[in-house]
Amino acid sequence: MRMFVRLFSLTVLFSSLISFAQADKQNPPTEAEKTAAPRARIALALEGGGALGLAHIGVLEWFDEHHIPVDVIAGTSMGGLIGGFYASGMQATEIKEFAAGINWNKALRNQIPYGDLAFRRKEDKRAYPADLEFGLKGGVHLPIGFNSGQEVGLILDRIGAPYVGMDSFDELPTPFRCVATDLVSGNAVVFDRGSLADALRGTMSLPGVFNPVRENGQVYVDGGLVDNLPVDVARSMGADIVIAVHLRAKPLNAKQGLSALDVLQGSVSVVIAANELQSMEQADVLISVATEDFGTLDYREADKLEQLGLAAAQQKENILSRFALNDADWNAYLAERAARRKTVPVPQFVKVVGPSPEVARGLEKKLQENVGKPLDYTKLNQDMNEITGLGRFARASYGMTQQNGLSGLLVKTEEKEYGPPIVNPLVVVDGSDYTNVRFGLGARITWLDIGGFGSEWRNDFLIGSQYSLYSEYYHPLKWSSPFFAAPRLFASDSPFDLYDNDSRVASYREYMEGGGLDFGITFNRFNQLRFGYQIGHLSLTKQIGASDLDNLAGRQSFSRILYTYDDTDDPTLPRQGINVKTRLEFYDANPGADQHFPLFESQTGFFKRIDRPSSLFVLASGGTTFNRSDIGLPPFALGGPLRLGAYGTNELLTNQYFLIQPGYIRQLKTLSPLFGNHVYAIASYEIAKTYDDLFHESKLPNDVNLGILVQTFFGPVVFGGSVGDSGHRKFYFQVGRYF
Repeated sequence: MRMFVRLFSLTVLFSSLISFAQADKQNPPTEAEKTAAPRARIALALEGGGALGLAHIGVLEWFDEHHIPVDVIAGTSMGGLIGGFYASGMQATEIKEFAAGINWNKALRNQIPYGDLAFRRKEDKRAYPADLEFGLKGGVHLPIGFNSGQEVGLILDRIGAPYVGMDSFDELPTPFRCVATDLVSGNAVVFDRGSLADALRGTMSLPGVFNPVRENGQVYVDGGLVDNLPVDVARSMGADIVIAVHLRAKPLNAKQGLSALDVLQGSVSVVIAANELQSMEQADVLISVATEDFGTLDYREADKLEQLGLAAAQQKENILSRFALNDADWNAYLAERAARRKTVPVPQFVKVVGPSPEVARGLEKKLQENVGKPLDYTKLNQDMNEITGLGRFARASYGMTQQNGLSGLLVKTEEKEYGPPIVNPLVVVDGSDYTNVRFGLGARITWLDIGGFGSEWRNDFLIGSQYSLYSEYYHPLKWSSPFFAAPRLFASDSPFDLYDNDSRVASYREYMEGGGLDFGITFNRFNQLRFGYQIGHLSLTKQIGASDLDNLAGRQSFSRILYTYDDTDDPTLPRQGINVKTRLEFYDANPGADQHFPLFESQTGFFKRIDRPSSLFVLASGGTTFNRSDIGLPPFALGGPLRLGAYGTNELLTNQYFLIQPGYIRQLKTLSPLFGNHVYAIASYEIAKTYDDLFHESKLPNDVNLGILVQTFFGPVVFGGSVGDSGHRKFYFQVGRYF
């Protein structure tokens, strides 16, 4: 009998909806009819689809404009994210403004802002700019996701912060559910309580891209694999009417060229489409959004996608208008939502969980600036990025907690599961002379806390055209102390070519081995001062060619002071900021030298963004041995990219020089976040002055450079050309390193 009654009720409801669809659009319901009709409990089910899910904002905007209430909401993946925003009390216009402020490319690439990295992590990023990182913890291990979810997590932390301690997501301004896939059981999991931020992370953790969410022995990833359009979940929340929003995807064209990514995406789409079809059949009203012309990564097309959502809802106006509230009821509905909306209390303390007690105490001390005042989300995001920028953690998140009746800021850190040791790989192709291309494959391997907490053992190696090994042990007085000691060992075997008028005239091999000890202070994440002593053996041996430069061999030893300052915004091509690197050395021995001598060199870069796509820069460098001659091989070399690109590498060997390089940077294109960052055009003029040049008379060598730089996930790729004085001209390319 109960089944009969339910079937009869559904039949009546379905018949009513058919009647709504066939109603004359010119005769909408009157205010009296709206008031008299009993209000059905309406649920909205939002589908996942990456960037396509931004169309949900347009649907919600249409609902708000036409007074369509949403009593409960359920979503999956991006649909869960937009649904979570709405459930937290945000109106559609607020969601639109909030989403417009998100740098989606940055969030999906998960790049910690370069300026927020610790000083040594900046050194890592400059020397090893590839995005890939893996570990050797118990063997070779890749990250469980190429994106730890740090940037996306900060967005979700802000949404979830006011709603800590809820017994159920029914307590939100709009009751909410989202769906994830549990990889352990293979089943769908519906989040209905707990941390709202973690629930949203779980529903949108695309396998292999974002780190999954681990909780109570379960591993949660994107819910689209099992229930991409959760109509069943929405109905289980006590809804009378379920309105589902479907995002139409472009079908695979069998005649077009296919990549591995196309095949993978198409295969996943087949799995998702199967569960979507069943959900669409179960919906009472289906809003189908024409998103076929867009891809799941087209976040820059947010405005167009939102307009498509508006248009799709408008097409269903004849049916949806039957659910509209009159002004009085709509205002009452809004007032009820607003009354349930919470704000974040002012934190009275900070608690850090996840790291060792010593680190937790240090971080709590650093975060005390957030106590006793309303949360500043911009500053808090920077604090979390700086914690992650230490290199120890995969991500850092925040929320609120209660202790002894007081509200506090709770910060959670997640250790990297794959390390330490951490491996940063490098692939180098040097086409400074495209007739003599050099290759290299290397890595930086970093162990943490060897011989003391906060210490680092850094090991670099490179094989190929050049062979090198560098090992440094960095030991602070204590983990939070700026003072450190750093002994090091090194060995290298590299080519040393000489050029004359663009032609290679001789090729040498340069062998070096030795060690040193530095003491210093790392003032903050921007600058460091070192002073120390280095001793080793240097030899320069001719392989082929004719040159007046004799073979050299002998001890090389010197004292040094090294100062580095880096307040730029990018390791490969800065758009804003200043960097400085200055060294002062005193040589007590050098092969070929018959006297002791000092050496000074400084390199400075100024970068200024003039609008969103454009920046200006000036590089200035100079070095001198203070008029000392007979010191062996001249210590300064000009020639090659960024050192007079129209000249051959080492074409200008000198004891003293000045080099000025003004230039212009223009952003041409933004790449898919899975493959890289941006494409830039670079133009520069270079002019130098050399003194006591080994092969040339003193003059003003100069040139003009034009190049294209592509920031890929394996490092920068540069193609360029230079035209200079005295007939010098050169085409060059480089992979792996620049600036």
